[in-house]
Amino acid sequence: MTKKTLSTTKFILLYAIVVAVTVVLDQLSKILIFGNLLQGQEGNSVEILGKFLRFTAVLNEGAAFGLGTEDGANIIFFIITLVGVPFFAYFLWRSRTRSICGQLGFAFIIGGTIGNAIDRAFIETTQGMFFSGKVRDFISFNFFPPVFNVADSFLVVGVFMAVFAILLFDGDSLVKSIKQERLQKQQAQSSENNHEEN
Repeated sequence: MTKKTLSTTKFILLYAIVVAVTVVLDQLSKILIFGNLLQGQEGNSVEILGKFLRFTAVLNEGAAFGLGTEDGANIIFFIITLVGVPFFAYFLWRSRTRSICGQLGFAFIIGGTIGNAIDRAFIETTQGMFFSGKVRDFISFNFFPPVFNVADSFLVVGVFMAVFAILLFDGDSLVKSIKQERLQKQQAQSSENNHEEN
């Protein structure tokens, strides 16, 4: 993929929009599906594509896909979020001269992280707590036990895109670096052989 040549201002504006759209899609889906369709009640469930796809209301205290639900884990995940957003923002900025795949990947990770962080900080539960640490999940496939949400989906897609960029698509990707190193060795070996023949 070609390198991005956007100016700093355009780059920041473009990916601020991508992150914002990601967060809005996540929060809107939670309002419309979790809040309205499922009435915000844990356990409520609606079949969408038979038993293959269901919307099931779950308040998750753990990480993406229901991982890590031990006591106090939600506080740890919130702290990781606070640290993670600027960390991934740095990698997004660093990828501005690399592939679009990596740029979108890091933007999706940031948006997904913020989407779930909003839930942890502001979603009230029956206890009426300001910081419940819980996340609204509702997407459920019969072949994939954990219930998840749109933010989780963006996170996973973002991670895959970022990894593919680092491995394959970036100008300095791992695969391209290995190929270039092998080519240099072959050229050096060929030059050495020619020198010996002369």
